[in-house]
Amino acid sequence: MAFSGSPAVRTTVLVLGLVLLLLETWPGAALAQSIDRPDPDTPVTLIADEVIYDPATETVTATGSVEVFYGDRTLTANEIIYNDKTGRIAAVGNIVLRDPNGTTVFADTADLDADLKDGLVTGARSVLNETTRLAAVEAQRVNERYNTLSKVVYSPCEVCPELEVPLWRIRARRVIHDEVEKVIHYENATFDVFGVPIAWLPYFAHPDPTVERSSGFLSPSFEVDGNFGEGIRVPYFLVIDDHSDLTITPFILTQEPPILELDYRRLFERGRVRVEGSIGYSDFDGENGLRGHVDAAGIYDLGEDIDIGFNINFASDDDYLNFFDLSNRDRLNSDIFIRRYRRNGFFDVSGLYFQSLRDNEPAGDIPLGVPVFDARQEFADPYLGGEFGAFTSGQILLRNNGDDTARLSVGVDWERSDTLPVGLAVTSFAEVRADVFSALESDGGEDELRVRLAPTAGVEARYPLIWNQQSGTSHVIEPVVQAIMAPFGGNDADEIIFEDSLVQEFDETNVIDRNHFSGLDNFEEGPRINLLLRYDLLDTDGFTFDASVGRVYRFRDVDAFSEGSGLAETESDFVAAWNASYDPYFTFSHRMRFADDGSVTRNEAIGRLQLDPVTLNANYIFIAADPLIGAPDDREEVTSVLRLKLNENWRFSANVRRDLELSEFVRVGGSIIYSNECCEIEGFIQSRFTETDNVAASTSGGVQVRLLTLGGSS
Repeated sequence: MAFSGSPAVRTTVLVLGLVLLLLETWPGAALAQSIDRPDPDTPVTLIADEVIYDPATETVTATGSVEVFYGDRTLTANEIIYNDKTGRIAAVGNIVLRDPNGTTVFADTADLDADLKDGLVTGARSVLNETTRLAAVEAQRVNERYNTLSKVVYSPCEVCPELEVPLWRIRARRVIHDEVEKVIHYENATFDVFGVPIAWLPYFAHPDPTVERSSGFLSPSFEVDGNFGEGIRVPYFLVIDDHSDLTITPFILTQEPPILELDYRRLFERGRVRVEGSIGYSDFDGENGLRGHVDAAGIYDLGEDIDIGFNINFASDDDYLNFFDLSNRDRLNSDIFIRRYRRNGFFDVSGLYFQSLRDNEPAGDIPLGVPVFDARQEFADPYLGGEFGAFTSGQILLRNNGDDTARLSVGVDWERSDTLPVGLAVTSFAEVRADVFSALESDGGEDELRVRLAPTAGVEARYPLIWNQQSGTSHVIEPVVQAIMAPFGGNDADEIIFEDSLVQEFDETNVIDRNHFSGLDNFEEGPRINLLLRYDLLDTDGFTFDASVGRVYRFRDVDAFSEGSGLAETESDFVAAWNASYDPYFTFSHRMRFADDGSVTRNEAIGRLQLDPVTLNANYIFIAADPLIGAPDDREEVTSVLRLKLNENWRFSANVRRDLELSEFVRVGGSIIYSNECCEIEGFIQSRFTETDNVAASTSGGVQVRLLTLGGSS
């Protein structure tokens, strides 16, 4: 290539060449660098202390803090020389190249050919992103695609005066960065921890930092358990396409045959699906056989606010999940559904399946719901004002052991709210519902039909009293009275098999509900008055407090509620609660249910304290026995979780769950985590004190090491 013309022309040619260098010859990654630039409309800009053209040697030399700008690409050096005779460009001293993706390359010298596509640099140090660094004795650009580095050190770890070598690094004889495939290849690689070699591989590769998802092995985890012995999980992450992936995890054990765990994910334009599970041969219960579990969920939007979906949870054996420490659930719920929810109505149709993993709950007693449905539509009332609603609900429950039952409910309701001039908020309401029940006796008896009419009507009055202080604090006291009229009768236990109203949750949140049953197969009969008194405090400094107390009064006893529900007598138990918080330091909630004589039937407390670096969560619960719903004994336990951030790198947590009724621990455990910019190491230990026929009480522990940029969680 030859020059002609003035030095200015030659300088422009030099600059254009350097721009081509930036466009053609160096790798790309992420995170553009911020730098003050001249006018971006200027195609090429050269800034230097001095530019000299030597006619004798036909060279153009730019010296003194040389900077070249072309859009988002920059080159800086102490000196840049273009030689017209050889057609080569040389850069010397403190060379820094930045591409539009943010990759930064530091070098001592650079030599590029006339085509400006291939070149060689010495003393190369490449920063692929904010934390990932490659250092090499020399680097070469080949075919506009490959960056070949010799005698390389790779690490995302920072080096500080206290630690002269990174926490971990990879040393390799040669590294090839393929910018098209976005893969970094290593030849003759040694893995160091604190500068000590611990592993060697003739070859391995990993995606470069610009890749968000790539197939490959993820960080393994190690676990020791008293039931299955030692185990190691080695997950492999497989990218199927842009919208789906599969994680395959062999779980290799010392005292049991290996288990294969799978996790499939798929994202659709209008939905998603995830299927997790495991499979393997095992004889943990004394019988060798194929065991496994499935945990799957999916949802798809059909349009018009209609969703279809499923949740599938299944285990081959009652103790499988617990034995292999996969889950501590004792019931698995599955359903398929189609539903639509809108402001003025909804419908929800489901098929339900329940699997019990409890020793004392035979599988044949648990029903299969095919189908279970609810629907409601609301309309404006053109005559009396307010809103008019129509609804239906039903279910068919099938059992292997016991009666098959069915229920169909249809009804209409009406509600109108008014605020009187004195500030009294009044809501009037009415409902009439017809229920049809069918039961097929398990001994082959005839199908029996029962019909029930369930009307109710009532009025609710609220009178909020508000007091605002000049300091900005507000106090609100709100008494609520709800009077309901309903007939007696309709709940003949000899004629109706109750299915969805067996358990009643009576507390301050539902004391003024119009129906205190959780389902529709039971009817809350008789006239009654529901009372609630609320208090709220709002403080501008972030402190909040509220309290409430209430109860239900009836005109005579009804036998539809269990003795332990708190609703069985003419006068119900009192329900009370208070909540306090001071954001972000603490929150505390306490709720109680107690009788006239002061005996407590339910007591719950939940607290959270956050005073950096400590976070403490604690829960306490007491529930009195209620044999009618299958709870023959009192239940009392406490759960606590402590988290401590020791410093920027170290975190510690501990958890405990204790059964106070039996005076024994249920679970105790803890974990410690070390993390920095290049790795995360987690160790844990957990003791489980409960046991079943096949799962003994045991202690388990494990460790997982995640090396950032070499494979993390999927």
